[in-house]
Amino acid sequence: MTLGFFDGVHLGHLALLKRLKELSSDLGAPSLALTFDARPAFRSQLLLTSLEERIALLKAAGVDEVIVQPFTEEFAALSPEDFLREVVCGKFNAKLVLAGYDCRFGKDRAGDIEALKALAPKLGFLCEEEPPFLLKGQIVSSTLCRELLKEGKLTELAAALGRPWALTGEIRPGKGLGHKLGYPTANLALNGLLAPPKGVYSAKYELNGQRGRALMYLGSRPTFEKCGEEMAEIYLLDFSEDVYGEKLKVVPEKLLGPEKRYESAEELKEAIASFVEQAKA
Repeated sequence: MTLGFFDGVHLGHLALLKRLKELSSDLGAPSLALTFDARPAFRSQLLLTSLEERIALLKAAGVDEVIVQPFTEEFAALSPEDFLREVVCGKFNAKLVLAGYDCRFGKDRAGDIEALKALAPKLGFLCEEEPPFLLKGQIVSSTLCRELLKEGKLTELAAALGRPWALTGEIRPGKGLGHKLGYPTANLALNGLLAPPKGVYSAKYELNGQRGRALMYLGSRPTFEKCGEEMAEIYLLDFSEDVYGEKLKVVPEKLLGPEKRYESAEELKEAIASFVEQAKA
């Protein structure tokens, strides 16, 4: 088994999961990834992937079973040794634990890879350390990926993730502002996920098996609202059906312009028309 939060399921995680599959095959045992439903309060921050996405990506990497551990107060209070004894050994009867070089576990994150190696013989399981994954001499980590996304470095982020970053969610009704301007949008809530810088992006989308070009706006609509909710509004260039409640995946590609407040709806409409032409190119 392996354990971690696995935010983003980036190339470093994928290398670890590939090694996990090799080890489980050698041992003739199923592979298991233990992840958590929420981050501890002291590390609360916007995330790259939702829990649903994280589970799907872990399973897509070939893990036989993904277990989500609720991060309760009782669980958080377990010492590193108690965590290994009660959860890793007692609950899952692990034959081998594969852990990243920077792993942390137990109360106050007091356990590290050296503690794991020291406790493994005592508790009766094998232990292996996965080294850092380097891309162009830089360690690939969830922290790095979050920084790249916040800076809008989408090409570099795609390289670190092993896939383009995408926003996926259920289309929800908006206020109809885009429709009034002649550009009806599919609206996605960010739901605590990290997003690129505010602005207008050319993008690709997937919806009900159909793929196409899109224009994505990230922001809080300053032309119409003083304190609007930040969300994603996607104008599908070649799709006009009613899609409320459907699942949409959108991949931003290039920032066409930063968020700004327009003096009138007509000025905004002209700007959108220009962005649409750029997105088609």
